[in-house]
Amino acid sequence: MRRNDPLAELAALELLAGCSRHELERAASLLTPLTLPAGEVVVRQDSPGREFLIVADGELAVSRSSGTTTQQLGVARPGDVVGEMALLHRAPRTATVTTLTRSTVWAGSTREFFALLEAVPSAAAQIIAMAELREAANRAA
Repeated sequence: MRRNDPLAELAALELLAGCSRHELERAASLLTPLTLPAGEVVVRQDSPGREFLIVADGELAVSRSSGTTTQQLGVARPGDVVGEMALLHRAPRTATVTTLTRSTVWAGSTREFFALLEAVPSAAAQIIAMAELREAANRAA
């Protein structure tokens, strides 16, 4: 993804659609765009949560291991957020996330995550709702 207009790129994400220009500018100041090759582990289960990612382009596999068994939990696509649960709960990662395709993500640290939640309330509500759905799915799995 070319960085011609980061505000337009962020506004194109469902998570940030409808945000004011000020909110988009704040989000852009908090996030760092990264392009990742296919096959890269970007989040490792049981590791400490120190960052989160918003998927802008590509697909990322989400899986969880228990003993010798690995369970595929889903695929993160553009607009999805990964890594938020560990930050919200200040707990280790609950899954491993690996790029399936060359992917572009917007990354942020723990501090940037909480600043984004404060600066963009509509995104905060969606992120928290996504995390609650994932928690329920994890309990059921």
